[in-house]
Amino acid sequence: MLFDFSPDNIYLMAISILKKIIVPALLFHIISLAFFLSIDLPWNSFFQEPLRYAGDDGVYHMRLVENMLLGNHFPKGIFFDPFTYFPYGTYIHFAPLYDFLIAAVIWLVSLGQPTLEIINKIAPFYPPILSGLTVIITYFIGKVLWSRWAGLFSAFLMAVSQPFLFRSLLGATDHHQAEVLFSSLAILFLILTIKNYGKKNFWLWAALAGGGLGLYFLTWNGALLFLFIIFSFIILYYLIEYLSGRSQDWLLAAGGLIFLIAFFMILPFASHPDIYNASLYNIRHYGSLVLGIVGFLSVWLLGRFVKKAKLSFWTLPVMLGFLGFFLLSLLRIAFEPMFLAIIESFQATKIGMVGHELARMIVNEMRPLDLKSAIETFGYLFYISFLSLGIIIYDFVRKRRPENLLMIIWFLIIVLMTGVLISAVGQGRFSYYLSINVSLLCGFLAVKGIRFAISGWKNSKNSPHKSYLRWGSVLLLFNLAFFVFYPFPFNLTESFPNNLPKIINGALRVGAFDIIQKHEDWYETLEWVRSNTPDPGLDYYAYYEEPEFNSQTGKIDPYPYPETAYGVLATWDLGHIITYYGHRLPNANPFQQGLGSTGEVTEPGETTFFIETDEEKATEFLQELKTKYVITDYASAGVEEGFYSKQLWANKKSSASAEEYYQSMIFRLHFLDGRQKQHPKEEEPEQNLYIKHLDNFRLVYESKTLMVPSLFDEEKDNLKNNVTMIKVFEYVKGAKIKGETLQGTAVEISTKIKTNRDREFIYRQNLEVKDGTFEFTVPYSTFGKDGWLENETKFGVFADPYEIKINGVGITVNVSEEEVLEGKEINVNF
Repeated sequence: MLFDFSPDNIYLMAISILKKIIVPALLFHIISLAFFLSIDLPWNSFFQEPLRYAGDDGVYHMRLVENMLLGNHFPKGIFFDPFTYFPYGTYIHFAPLYDFLIAAVIWLVSLGQPTLEIINKIAPFYPPILSGLTVIITYFIGKVLWSRWAGLFSAFLMAVSQPFLFRSLLGATDHHQAEVLFSSLAILFLILTIKNYGKKNFWLWAALAGGGLGLYFLTWNGALLFLFIIFSFIILYYLIEYLSGRSQDWLLAAGGLIFLIAFFMILPFASHPDIYNASLYNIRHYGSLVLGIVGFLSVWLLGRFVKKAKLSFWTLPVMLGFLGFFLLSLLRIAFEPMFLAIIESFQATKIGMVGHELARMIVNEMRPLDLKSAIETFGYLFYISFLSLGIIIYDFVRKRRPENLLMIIWFLIIVLMTGVLISAVGQGRFSYYLSINVSLLCGFLAVKGIRFAISGWKNSKNSPHKSYLRWGSVLLLFNLAFFVFYPFPFNLTESFPNNLPKIINGALRVGAFDIIQKHEDWYETLEWVRSNTPDPGLDYYAYYEEPEFNSQTGKIDPYPYPETAYGVLATWDLGHIITYYGHRLPNANPFQQGLGSTGEVTEPGETTFFIETDEEKATEFLQELKTKYVITDYASAGVEEGFYSKQLWANKKSSASAEEYYQSMIFRLHFLDGRQKQHPKEEEPEQNLYIKHLDNFRLVYESKTLMVPSLFDEEKDNLKNNVTMIKVFEYVKGAKIKGETLQGTAVEISTKIKTNRDREFIYRQNLEVKDGTFEFTVPYSTFGKDGWLENETKFGVFADPYEIKINGVGITVNVSEEEVLEGKEINVNF
């Protein structure tokens, strides 16, 4: 018979067809869930005017993409950017692939005619799409290692994993989701390489693993992390097998090919500005890949030597230990830059690229992930992953499957990188890497547990311990469901979404509320800055020439900025939004550049300026940094997260006196508007601390959101006088108002200020004449909008004519904008 339509055969055919349909259908729904969480939930939060790209490194990636596409130099991207870390500019350490991929897609879709509108219609969906691809990779890793059902369950857990979802939301255009995608792709191809040993496509999979690792390197210059994982796995597995009398030379050869391909993939991006000082790929990247290849070759040669010499197999690891020590000593003596680069690579696991010993105390994402935070992030899946790890370790000991060892090393190193096991090592930011490890291990255990429970139930029929087996199977399933979906169903009486499992509830909250954007006031403020401050004279979309590294000075040569260029000083984590939304040049940025420090020589920067108590020194910092505007905000002007963290960075001390805070520039600017104030001392409330006015700073704009009541008693009753969220000050030379009167006479000058949101206050100065003359430096001009100058600030804060009082006699004085900006003298007579 051509076709067998027997009931048994029809049943088998139906099962076969169902399996072919149900798995793709379930995977499709899992990917749809990932898209719903990362696209639909944050949709309204993101699509506002302007678009709310992730306010940390995400907006800077968009700055690079726009520069590449709208500067008419695609596919070339800039490697140096003078639009940040002014007045120095910075070599970009972002690997090129992430920006190039989305730029290429936009360029193709626009038929080579990209516009800002097209960019903003495509780029926001880039992170969710990469996230969806990562979910697919997770499925295939689980399928290749264990089964399609383990792959499906792992993919589902990955889709709802909070740390990875947080990095994959609409508009979160940072490279983190691409890091996980390409590192996981390299691991998938490495697993397929292992499983296809002895087959004709073995070298193809090894080459693809090298390509995956190369793509990872081209996505993140910290890719030495997975270089270390792969190298550790290959060497450790080779030694385990060698000591058991089995040679696995094929694995060393595959490792050499993988590293060699990755080496050539990043080779075209060397020397920006040179191999030793490049922020992108430098001697530690190329040297580590070469050392890895040399390491594989050395292990192979020493292994053959030990066998031919008929030495004990234990001789090989001893010889390798001596060889490693010898190579490091040789590098230390003969090639110190490479040795120091290796040391820096290990230090980067703790403080990243920041280079500040207290960085982990200041930068939130660099703090280690403690056990409590891990449980809050992953729920009980974190515990389950370790239970699963134990089973995989047991299985490896029994069967010596190399892919099991790879999973063990991959998971343990990533856990170490988060700082959970050893807080002195690692950073919490790497929890998005841990997402795929936890998802895979829990997916494996869930499916294995279900199968074990079903098997126990079936076998109970013919067992004298029938009831025990059945109850054990039921309890096993219950525990799996309880720990994976905790606290469901015990929370059904609560309101939505609190009546859902924690992993679902957490994912919904991340998608709905955790998009990395700034407060509405920031976008309005930076729009004002872009429209009302002078053009710095630098093309935002230009392809900038790279300054060279000067071997004599040991520094990068200064960038030739035009005379019209100036800096904008604000708290460092706001630097990228100043560049992207304001098209202005921040002095400090989220690369932790431009923060400044104190020591034998004070380095001017954001922290040293804001904590300075002497206005003269503070203005010297601004002059050196060529800063024209200072932006303050309520959060960074506060005590704990603001002032003390700046003290910690600049002075490396965790505390400061109340007087230091009240006299600091950040307090005097944001809370006092540069006005003089008698402030009660905390230690002695009955005494007042005199806070002097500021001569060289004028308020030019303040945002609309009110925060706390004014610190001036006469203003507290009016809500309009509350301190606002953001303020913009202009640094000016100040007009010099001079006059003559009798020695010992009290002289006062004052003016009424009206801000852009109709708040009014009095700016006042007082002095006592000592030598028959007096002089006031005043920062406000008095001609309103009529006083605006071409190519200068179109300020929105206006001052009445100044009134000078001597012994009850007063005169008024008008001050022009030119006199304020150029520091001209104005002589007055009574």
